[in-house]
Amino acid sequence: MNPDADTTPGWYAIRTHSDHHAEQLLTPEVNEIYFPKETILTTAGTPRTRPIIPHLLFIHTTRAKALQLEKRSHDTADRLPPLWIYRTVRGEDPRPISQREITLFKLLTAPDATRCEIFNKTDFRSGQRVRITGGIFAGHEGHIKRIRRNKHVIVEIEGICAIMLPFIHPDLLTPINTKIPPANGRITQK
Repeated sequence: MNPDADTTPGWYAIRTHSDHHAEQLLTPEVNEIYFPKETILTTAGTPRTRPIIPHLLFIHTTRAKALQLEKRSHDTADRLPPLWIYRTVRGEDPRPISQREITLFKLLTAPDATRCEIFNKTDFRSGQRVRITGGIFAGHEGHIKRIRRNKHVIVEIEGICAIMLPFIHPDLLTPINTKIPPANGRITQK
């Protein structure tokens, strides 16, 4: 555990069943809040705001403040709706989200993001790890996955969610070679 983690602001993902209400009450409590949502038209033609990923918000605050908000949310005397901070794999400490991960998440959930497939290129196969070499997603890594007969790059925010990237041209992808031990014990390039 980093000794500055309690005093240095960072991003934390929280889960709550009252996401709109939590956003409203948490906004004055934290440095910044990111609640990915979109506006849709109802069958009556009126606009309505709905979460892109229901029950998920991101808060920018210190670790100590995040834990305090979580504790307060379970106190019946407090007006905060119940919320839970996403924890590390062991489940002990809140899992901080890097600035790089939150920036990618904001790019992917922006209102103008489109969901397109990668051009079918035989060089990339399902499950293959790739790095994006150009464009707004340059430097991010993920893996190829076939979804509804189309190939997409999937980037994971460990323990929280997996995100299907919008259109990435294959010329902007480079395979990440992984070393796998063969049966004879020698390491070869895949």
